[in-house]
Amino acid sequence: MKIRLERVDGTAAGSPIEASRFPFTLGQAKSCDLQIVAKGVWDTHLILDNAGEKGITATPISDALIMINGVSQGKTVRLKDGDLLGLGAAKLRFWLAPLGQTDRSVFDALIWIALLLLGLGQVAAIAWLLK
Repeated sequence: MKIRLERVDGTAAGSPIEASRFPFTLGQAKSCDLQIVAKGVWDTHLILDNAGEKGITATPISDALIMINGVSQGKTVRLKDGDLLGLGAAKLRFWLAPLGQTDRSVFDALIWIALLLLGLGQVAAIAWLLK
């Protein structure tokens, strides 16, 4: 499962960030998966995790608070597509990333090469038998 986060506050608004590796940490620390430099954001503020059938969950660290669609949360919350997350002064929009088809061109090329070699091998075997 992939998720997409996009900063939507002021001058920090930018391109969406996709994440497919969990847990995914957000905060001011350089060790976080998404570093957010904003007033009120802790070093490690929030952990996003894939909870299987329960979907993506957001867990604030220690006593940190998060806002989900304007409602203050201090415990683990299940996120829904389009939720607005507030971490201190930072605002992020959460989406489930669309599933895309993986690039299979290399795999397809290898299959065609294998079929070509097999065909050439059969032609060589027939030519050898006809001698």
